[in-house]
Amino acid sequence: MREQTINGVFSLQIPDTFEPMTPEALQELSRNGSDAYQWGARDRENHVMMLALWKPYPSLIAWLSDPKSIAKRNEQLMRKVYGANEYRLLGFHSLQAGDEKAEGYAFSYKLKDITQVIQNFLIKDGKTVYAISCAGREENADADRAVFREVMESLRRL
Repeated sequence: MREQTINGVFSLQIPDTFEPMTPEALQELSRNGSDAYQWGARDRENHVMMLALWKPYPSLIAWLSDPKSIAKRNEQLMRKVYGANEYRLLGFHSLQAGDEKAEGYAFSYKLKDITQVIQNFLIKDGKTVYAISCAGREENADADRAVFREVMESLRRL
């Protein structure tokens, strides 16, 4: 396991089979050119990526929003983004990520002829919301979920 830092705020442990991604590789994954992933690691052999982005929200919105409602709004956005790709919501979930309560959901969509399964967890830190995701192939979803859970459980505030 190797330690990785997310925005100088959190650290987490990733398996040795994962390699950190370059800023250029992360930018290529951005579907609309904005809200680009700011951290990522991939396991090329198992076709799985872990990604993170973070975004500050205006004070009032951040103060009034709880992680569950943010996760629900985020899921609606993903439904629009991936709707043309056979989007399917797999469910909402909570997770204890280190000392943090993470709220999230899982969904699938088709990319060419391959069904991708995404697990997306959101953590609120003051005015900043962190989205930490795991993306992999449907046939590896159970194994990916187990690895991602272990990574999320290793999350620590710096």
